[in-house]
Amino acid sequence: MEGINISYFMNGAAFMFFGYVSFRLLTHRPRSRIQRILGLTLAFWALLELKDILLYFPSLKTERLVNSLLFIDGWAVAACSFYLLELTAPGWLNWKKIFLLFSPYLIFTIAYLCTFYAPIFPFYFGFILLYSAVIVLIVTFAARRYQRYIHNNYSYSEHIDVAWLKKATLILAICLLTWVYTSIHITGWGDTIYYISSVVLWFVIIHYSAYQISIPMPNKKGNLLAKEPVEENETTGTEQENGSYYAFREELLKVMEEQQLYLNPKLTISDVANAIGTNRTYLSSYFNNKLNITFYDYINNLRIEKTGKQLLATYPYTMNIDEIAERSGFNSTSTFRRAFFKNTGMTPLQYRKSIQK
Repeated sequence: MEGINISYFMNGAAFMFFGYVSFRLLTHRPRSRIQRILGLTLAFWALLELKDILLYFPSLKTERLVNSLLFIDGWAVAACSFYLLELTAPGWLNWKKIFLLFSPYLIFTIAYLCTFYAPIFPFYFGFILLYSAVIVLIVTFAARRYQRYIHNNYSYSEHIDVAWLKKATLILAICLLTWVYTSIHITGWGDTIYYISSVVLWFVIIHYSAYQISIPMPNKKGNLLAKEPVEENETTGTEQENGSYYAFREELLKVMEEQQLYLNPKLTISDVANAIGTNRTYLSSYFNNKLNITFYDYINNLRIEKTGKQLLATYPYTMNIDEIAERSGFNSTSTFRRAFFKNTGMTPLQYRKSIQK
């Protein structure tokens, strides 16, 4: 009985959480496409929690109604996948693709409502697990591709990268498996674990992505599984091998030294390409094929070598790490720490102590 009472409380808490956050996201102005999709997804989860609350009334809790609503519960997996796909492949999702992804759930639900044939459940749960596994694989691939694109074109990652998805994936798996188990073996403690895991899952997602800025990738064909985004003015392999268009390398070094573009915390590869009078695609090829480094790492290394290390070594060593990070062109101290450790193998404070010896 205690487990059931706690599950009642967590059900209500989950409903208020999803309802409040979805309302804030959907009424926020200006509102981006990814925020709108996140808000709609959370609003749908709020309706699912409200449905569970209504089932606490004995007059509504019939076997057929409960089973029918279990099929609708499965729709949450599809709703979650829509958000993850839009997050890792901005602009790929449209109404046609939403319908194609959602149609199997609709077919299973209609089939049960027309027959009330209980043995459909194992097939439905099996489909959900298979669908989830495929989506996780696709999202993992798309996230890595998206991260490569970000690092090849931007000198910062705040509010645009999706590295945090690794943390959310494990919680998503726990949430899904808990839902499948509690749908088959209904217990108060099982429901409690499900409500807690679902709130934790979306809290993590909201924490990292409520202010997410989507960066559309050049992909005219709309191929979700394309290895690399399709670039405009893409160069051929022969052109890359002869390196004839890398004549800008001296100009690049000169501009970086004289104009200190790396101190711009929002610097992009297009900004640098314009400054040295070349094509963004050529410049990206130079970093990747000649220097074997991403634009992100190239700029961050300049920030550390040209500014960060000098400020850390400046006597009387009173400047704090936050100020040094900002003056070096970093948007956040955490990014500065990671980049500094990657560059030197030491934390900023360890480097300063080594200078003082």
